[in-house]
Amino acid sequence: MEDRTNQQQFAQSASALGAGILGFGLGAKWGSIASDYALVIILVGAVLHVSGMYLTQMRNTSNTTSKAAKMLWFSAWVCFVVLVGLLVYLLIKS
Repeated sequence: MEDRTNQQQFAQSASALGAGILGFGLGAKWGSIASDYALVIILVGAVLHVSGMYLTQMRNTSNTTSKAAKMLWFSAWVCFVVLVGLLVYLLIKS
């Protein structure tokens, strides 16, 4: 049971770290200091964030039927769709 808790804490940390890196990358895209590396920063943040969201909210949702779990699952998909749209926009715009 402790291994499961550690895995869940790791996934939550990865999601939060990925979101932070993604936010930094978005800021760097419009900044002058790190703008050369903005796309790489955004992609690293996106990969970490999506993997963390998957591990914490979308995995094993078939075992849960509560409304809260379904809402978290829905929010994870909304986040994923917005993230993909944002990345596509940035790739086209660059």
